[in-house]
Amino acid sequence: MNTVLALAVVFFLAHVVQASPARSQPEKDVDMDKKSPASRVEGPLTEHFMDWLQSNGYADYDFAYTHMGSQASFGGKSSHEQQINQHPVIFIHGNSDGALDLNDADVSVDPSNMGWSASIEQFLENGYSTAELYAITYGDRQIKNSIHRSMDCQTVVRLRRFVEAVMEYTNASYVDIIAHSMGVSLARRIIKGGNMREVFNQTEVSECYIGHSLHQKVHTFIGIAGANYGMCLCSDEKLARSLPACGKMNGFWAGSCGPVEDVMAECSSPIPTATLHCGTNFEYSNFLSNLNNDSTKEGKIIISMWSSGDTILGKTNFSWGKMTSIIPGSDRLAQYTDLSHYEVKTKTSRDQYLMISASHFVR
Repeated sequence: MNTVLALAVVFFLAHVVQASPARSQPEKDVDMDKKSPASRVEGPLTEHFMDWLQSNGYADYDFAYTHMGSQASFGGKSSHEQQINQHPVIFIHGNSDGALDLNDADVSVDPSNMGWSASIEQFLENGYSTAELYAITYGDRQIKNSIHRSMDCQTVVRLRRFVEAVMEYTNASYVDIIAHSMGVSLARRIIKGGNMREVFNQTEVSECYIGHSLHQKVHTFIGIAGANYGMCLCSDEKLARSLPACGKMNGFWAGSCGPVEDVMAECSSPIPTATLHCGTNFEYSNFLSNLNNDSTKEGKIIISMWSSGDTILGKTNFSWGKMTSIIPGSDRLAQYTDLSHYEVKTKTSRDQYLMISASHFVR
């Protein structure tokens, strides 16, 4: 390792240590008892980007999602002359969330709908421009419908085309991608490309081609509270058959590891026991296992973030005998102790920025 690279790694590690609440608590970027101060970050995509999309064959993908309001998208140049000075950052949200915080949302009641406003504001405050920050919305932003959603071809292809559009529009050497929850799984397939299968009408199976791998164009990939080996709560065979979100083909099925009562009890336990043997004796989600069996890294630097205060993924973060939020091949890990599934995104915006900026010293 040469001297420059060695110094870069030391610099990067120093920031990651700062970001780990096991050693120091993250800064509190968002007050969950009040409307998010980051709600002043406003979309939609800029007029310049919208015109470019129209002229370059992307109009049919409706990236702006204007029927859902101005907060359904963000990013773009103000004019052709605006320069791109940083790796563009693309944000991919989780199930039932959106691009930006809904200005009229009562976030103390619905923390799942805060989008990437806090993160985008953090990057803007540290020298990034709207031309270097991008986010769109998929789904209907209704938490009640989250159990009926899975990682389907239509969603993956649309998000993939958006990533391709940003790469082409900015002409940047690399992009960085930050994803949360279901967005982590979607982003991994978007980057890896290839073929994927989906099930519809409960029994019919189809296949779609996503495209070639984009991993050589992604510098840093941050996965926040991802379920890379499924969700503990999706270990029930009945749920796997009845709820798309827990489905065996395109959902977060974690394998059936014994009596349902034992597995469900463990999901809220601080000590993993019942699911430890799943990793050797049982299958799990086809979508997820295909991702994990592909050893191609999603980028130069992979960072996995999660919290032991996440009640959706469980206190142990265990699923299929593994810590589900750790992306295979991760270079850095950041574990938090007291943040919820949504707070680990909204209250770590400073850490996200530090990790991205420090990783750029690694070539």
